[in-house]
Amino acid sequence: MLDVIRDFLHLLATVTWVGGMIYINLALMPALTAIDPPQRGKLMGAAGKRFAILAWSSVLILIITGYMKTPAGMLFETSTGYGLTLTVKHLAILVMMIVGIYISMVIVPKMGTLAPKGGEPPSPAFIKVQKSLPVLSIANMVLGVVVLFCVALLRL
Repeated sequence: MLDVIRDFLHLLATVTWVGGMIYINLALMPALTAIDPPQRGKLMGAAGKRFAILAWSSVLILIITGYMKTPAGMLFETSTGYGLTLTVKHLAILVMMIVGIYISMVIVPKMGTLAPKGGEPPSPAFIKVQKSLPVLSIANMVLGVVVLFCVALLRL
């Protein structure tokens, strides 16, 4: 029964993290054009804070349950197809976490610092930082899809 609970929590955390990235990039971001720019910033600020809590909670659950699920001696074993696929999956997750940390610790604080005050036009520095966010977010989403593909390969 503990294996079922562990697998359930692992799947739920995966769906929350990767599914959240897919939703943000493919549904929320494109829909933002329907509202005024100042409201976009407010919505994305609020959504970003909530998603960050969900995403980092999911990462913590994934690290714990993933470690428990990984067969002994297979963490970075590359001599078999299974081990190589598992290693690619783990490396993609590691890069996703690094990108997530960069977004959370560098990009978001810079955007907050550089955000235009009421009625001011955005500065070139703000626009530059703002444009990096979707690029990093989409890259992370693609890596998440790679992780899901690796999981599918591991089931063969």
